[in-house]
Amino acid sequence: MSSRPLIRALALVLIVAPLQVLACSGELHIELEHAGVYTLDHAAIAAAQPGLADCAASDLVLTWNGKDVPIRVVARGERFADGDRIEWIGQPLHGPESWYDPFSVNNVYLLGAAPGAHARLRDVETSGSGRAALARKLHVEQENLMIRLDQEQQKPGEESDVWQWAKLTQVDPQPFETRFDLPDLDPRGAGTKLTLNFRGLSDLPVPGKHRDAKPDDHLVEVSINGHALAPLHWDGRDEVHRDVDVPAALLKVRGNVLTMRVPKRALPWDNAVSVVDVVMFNWLEARYPLAGDLDVSALPLTVRAEAAQPLQLAYRGAGTPVLYGSDGVRRPGRAIGNGRYAFAPAATGIELLPALDGQLAKPVSLRAAIGEEWRHPTQGYDYLIVAHPRLIDAIRPLAEFHEKRGLKVAILDINAVYDQFNHGITHPQAIRNLVSAAYHDWPTKPRFLLLVGDASYDIRHDTYNDGAYAKWTNQELLFPNSFGAIPGTPYKEQPKKLADRNLIPTWQYPSPEGQSASDNWFGAIDGDDWHPVVAIGRFPVVEPTEVKAIVDKTIDYLSKPQLGAWRRDVMFITDELDAFKQASDEIATTLGKEGFLADKVYASPKETDNAAHQTAIRDGIDDGRLIVHFIGHGGRYIWRTGPPDLHKNADLFTLDDVSSLKNSERLPMVLSMTCYSAPFDNPTEDSIGEKFLREPGKGAIAVFAASWRNSPSPAFSKSIISELLTPGATIGEAIVRAKKQSQDRTLVEMYNLLGDPAVVLERPRDTARVVRDGGRWNDGVLVDLGWPRFNGNVAIDWLDAKSNKLASSNYRTDEARFRLPLPASVAGKVAEVRVYAASSTTGRDAVGGIDFPKIVSAPAKPLRIALTEWWRELMRPPYQPPVRHSDTIAILDFDAPPATIATEEKSGSGVTAASGAR
Repeated sequence: MSSRPLIRALALVLIVAPLQVLACSGELHIELEHAGVYTLDHAAIAAAQPGLADCAASDLVLTWNGKDVPIRVVARGERFADGDRIEWIGQPLHGPESWYDPFSVNNVYLLGAAPGAHARLRDVETSGSGRAALARKLHVEQENLMIRLDQEQQKPGEESDVWQWAKLTQVDPQPFETRFDLPDLDPRGAGTKLTLNFRGLSDLPVPGKHRDAKPDDHLVEVSINGHALAPLHWDGRDEVHRDVDVPAALLKVRGNVLTMRVPKRALPWDNAVSVVDVVMFNWLEARYPLAGDLDVSALPLTVRAEAAQPLQLAYRGAGTPVLYGSDGVRRPGRAIGNGRYAFAPAATGIELLPALDGQLAKPVSLRAAIGEEWRHPTQGYDYLIVAHPRLIDAIRPLAEFHEKRGLKVAILDINAVYDQFNHGITHPQAIRNLVSAAYHDWPTKPRFLLLVGDASYDIRHDTYNDGAYAKWTNQELLFPNSFGAIPGTPYKEQPKKLADRNLIPTWQYPSPEGQSASDNWFGAIDGDDWHPVVAIGRFPVVEPTEVKAIVDKTIDYLSKPQLGAWRRDVMFITDELDAFKQASDEIATTLGKEGFLADKVYASPKETDNAAHQTAIRDGIDDGRLIVHFIGHGGRYIWRTGPPDLHKNADLFTLDDVSSLKNSERLPMVLSMTCYSAPFDNPTEDSIGEKFLREPGKGAIAVFAASWRNSPSPAFSKSIISELLTPGATIGEAIVRAKKQSQDRTLVEMYNLLGDPAVVLERPRDTARVVRDGGRWNDGVLVDLGWPRFNGNVAIDWLDAKSNKLASSNYRTDEARFRLPLPASVAGKVAEVRVYAASSTTGRDAVGGIDFPKIVSAPAKPLRIALTEWWRELMRPPYQPPVRHSDTIAILDFDAPPATIATEEKSGSGVTAASGAR
């Protein structure tokens, strides 16, 4: 027999096999919300992920969070084809410490294919007799109130359960009441165990001499269907579980009423004063006996006690019921008569999900998982841009702009980040995993990360009730109508669902005043150090037009520098506190030595009208400021001159003021060092920090601000400003360096950058040397720009000892070294000098300044010495001018020829050439 046909067959196999491997590729991203037995047929799978259209049935693999999930593959042949399907048990997504995951409503499973053995559901039939006792655990919870846990209740890095059902206090007019059903309750079974979850928010301070008489911090009275149960009591502010045994006779299938109240209690040492007792009720779980009737309820069930007996359930519907077990066993029912079915035994703790009439659940959404290109890229990137898919096209011009500047930029779809760095599950951990992998494993360590998309801490509700939650802290619950009662300013376009603003999630850091939005966490990937090593910025937007507005501002700012004295002007705004004023003065003094000019707006709530201060802020920003630094009292939408509970007319700058700005291309960087002026994760309410950044063609180029309550640190402000004003520094990397200098974790975690972290502030690039020329008859200063040539404008400001401006002048000169005379009107008053020079022909500018001390006259000489000096002068020979050689250097404070005297510009005149005699 010839071997040629065999060779041809083998060749055909070798050719076809790779094609088949290539035909079976990719992953399917599957989302579901509730527990159930799910199914997907070949048609749905192939439509969403064509790469899985032709796979070997044995190669199909389903994973959750990187772990294999048992599936049942129903296929007519070896290959998974049209008409085939898969089945599996789908579970809801839970948080590490909460029933509802805080970052995602839906759970995610990934379906792919790979050779080898994979987890499969296996069928186990039942035989024998007997009847195991059945039970069900039912979880009941409502997400109504969000509390903010401080550092005593939540450890950094943990995901505590902050959403609660109800607040209970000793002053509630009515007890808390809720109703719940117990489907398929067996009234003849053993009693039910209720587990109630609470968190105490108050604690009871006790005078030392009364410690032995201290009552419990918390006491909750509980009743079921009108029957009082044992009261619950405990100490502390941590989360607690309390189990309550309820006799079966007290319960019913429908309409059980749970009632709870915090009773009034008098202090043992003062009967006239009641104990302050604030308790948050979170959820209840009922573990109760089942009658075993699937027609009544097809919810998951378990076995009450360890036994090898079969399970028996009643069912009168069509088809044969099947139980899918969390142990990977599929238990088909066996009819035993009278509408009853027997099933294979199950161990205690195994959750069994009934499937009836062959009706299985369908996922809520499907899509092709997005590649693997970012797990091991062949090149590194300086700049990572993570964007929501609807915003990617709008951010491309910024990426292209930075690439032309020499940066390697990668744009990543946030869904690709979820798929490749967190098994498809929506969670900020995916972004952190991406940054960590890029920083530690990619060929180039990234310098910048830009997050393009807003965030929302509420992903489950359609409407927002600000008066009921979201601003609550432990103290607000005890003392309402203070900080938490400040009204907000809603976004003009309200989301239909609050999750609609959660395009790029943020992390939550537990500050002393409660959890706060923290993008810092994404860049702090160097071991356990909470200081960032990658510069993080965010565009808190939801619409492409909003992205375009920020991108246009950013590109114009970097590519079309606007020369002018505004580039050396820094505005300091603060309120009544002397510490804030002193801090602003200290920073201004330090900057003054480098030639920067401080514009101070120090407001006071004692003034009946803040109009002058408000006008000064608006006019100053409209004229242009390099940096605007506010330190003091503030809030989401406002800068104030004092706390709202003490000063009712303290408004200083609001969202409307931001909208009315006319600063066009002279955009400042805003440092808002105050309470939560940029809580970008608020789903419905705008903030002053976001508004400054989002305003098209005006506002700010970037904002550095806190997401929650804090005590501003003057030292933190000093280091931030110092690093920002380093020539050539990007704002993101300047913030990274400044944060490295701080050991205050709250400030490092809570303050976020809104804007492009790769922006370089348009500060003057060069430093001018300025010295005093203390001429007896014509005092002034000498300026050396350090350039070979210059033709441009010069601005000089003369300041007093308190840095108040005495006089200002503008000059035109064509010399790089020149002299500026002291105005006669300010002689004897000047303490500081600030100089700014700019050339529109070269695009260069410089800034400089000096202190301007008074010239102290020498003390009078004794008469004998004065007469001796007079006689010597009288007898001195006539003056003979020296012979000047070609290498003679004329020195006048600079190693250069004597300076020209700049000519002051006059209104209405053209360019005036500088003149002067040598």
